[in-house]
Amino acid sequence: MATKEKLQCLKDFHKDILKPSPGKSPGTRPEDEAEGKPPQREKWSSKIDFLLSVAGGFVGLGNVWRFPYLCYKNGGGAFLIPYFIFLFGSGLPVFFLEIVIALSSLSSEGGQHLLVRKICPLVFPVEFQGIGYASIVIVSLLNIYYIVILAWAMYYLKNVQRFTEP
Repeated sequence: MATKEKLQCLKDFHKDILKPSPGKSPGTRPEDEAEGKPPQREKWSSKIDFLLSVAGGFVGLGNVWRFPYLCYKNGGGAFLIPYFIFLFGSGLPVFFLEIVIALSSLSSEGGQHLLVRKICPLVFPVEFQGIGYASIVIVSLLNIYYIVILAWAMYYLKNVQRFTEP
């Protein structure tokens, strides 16, 4: 079989897989299904709940542990000026981009797989498999880093009882 025929076979195979199945979609309530209404999305109870959950996601161990050290090492208040410039200049646009991608993946039929094709149409899903392996490697390496810090914290927590106050 020629290479073009193999690619066409794979494309047809993926079209069948990624096509949304007719009938019940996940999260559909029986009363909505009977009336023919589309499923309702869940919403945050308030904007502050959303902001606090987002802050909990990006304020991790690295920020809490390294930020005071970086401020001390790089000049204190003078370090904060370029830090906030880069935070608002590059961090917030990327944050808003992630929110837009997430919201548009909820509204598109087929979900995130088809959205990736819309954002980067040259990428074919078979060639996209390395991203899964790369994410496993990255998470494994990060776990090594965080486990060492967690071990230090547990060691000091255990030994804090041995010492008396000065």
